[in-house]
Amino acid sequence: MTDFSESYANKLLKGIMRFSHEHEPWVVCKMPLSLRDNGRMYEVVKFAVDWKADAIIGQFLPTDDVDAFRKHGIIAIAQDYHQKFPSISNISGDYTASGGIAADYLIKKGVKNFGFFGLKGMVWSDERRDSFIAEIKSRVPDATISIQEKYDISETWWYDLEGLGRWLKELPKPVSIFACDDNRAYYIIEASKQAGGEDMRIPEDIMVLGIDNDESLCQLCSPQLSSINQDVEEAGYNTASFIDELLSLPLEERLGKTKDIIVKPTYVTTRRSTDAVLHPNPYISRVLYFINNNINERISVDDVVALVPMSRRLLESTFRREMGTSIYQYIIKTRVEKMKDLMVNGYTPLNAADMLGMDYKILARSFKKLTDMTPGEFFDT
Repeated sequence: MTDFSESYANKLLKGIMRFSHEHEPWVVCKMPLSLRDNGRMYEVVKFAVDWKADAIIGQFLPTDDVDAFRKHGIIAIAQDYHQKFPSISNISGDYTASGGIAADYLIKKGVKNFGFFGLKGMVWSDERRDSFIAEIKSRVPDATISIQEKYDISETWWYDLEGLGRWLKELPKPVSIFACDDNRAYYIIEASKQAGGEDMRIPEDIMVLGIDNDESLCQLCSPQLSSINQDVEEAGYNTASFIDELLSLPLEERLGKTKDIIVKPTYVTTRRSTDAVLHPNPYISRVLYFINNNINERISVDDVVALVPMSRRLLESTFRREMGTSIYQYIIKTRVEKMKDLMVNGYTPLNAADMLGMDYKILARSFKKLTDMTPGEFFDT
């Protein structure tokens, strides 16, 4: 019982069905969320009982009596919606990790103004916000951080474009904004267009990053939305495996065993909404632009030094102070991120290395060091 109009739920279901096809086939019923709405949880329980369900996975509300399923011998697992449930298992995300990925990605863009747009009271939004802000504060002490959140958790489809437009206009520019999901990121892009103005261009003035990488929604945005991928299908597979494990246990033991299945964030798919490198220091901005637009070439630190009227030592120290890393390491990290993007779009590891003008073995070593995966392992996920 979830919102199957969203990419997240469909990826979850895909993982569940992959487990089913590899083992004894399951019969799966997609229950509409309308059964749960308006305090009609008793109808959900009755539906599951009449259908003789062994387990139910659903987006439950904090007020829902999820323990009612146990009375009928049904395993209940909550897909994180508002908060985690202490008495049943939860499909939950590593929200701290995703906030950190967002911060790291946007910090590398060179901007020192940051924003977060979320839904206060939703565990997945709150934890992403806290991690995002903590990472920025630890790495960019002089950063400005602005937060815009909806406080009424009863309605997630908040579409106040006028209010968002006012917030965006007030932000110091250029600014990088992390939204708690792709829907909120979509609203940011729409609000910036409606508000208009000389400093409201995306990505030149406002860079926007979402999470979930809902392909349809990301490509619906204009400009198209960059987003953090999550291994939702694998979480669906692990959820099915856990249910299968529980079904092999005696009833009392089965209903008393719980655990959280974690959805892990993986990497960022870059699209036009963040396809820019901005920095208030014109020399650093020039260096960042050169690296990101020539990453397919065998560029070196010497090539970068030649761009600006600064000594190598001064440029290196300035870059490290502003960006939190050396020029050399920034080049390596950018190259690895580009290799990821190429492989996500179907290029093999060898083809990706060739397109980047790099020896595969050399690039693979850097890839493994930064991601704890070989290019081949990443390509196969």
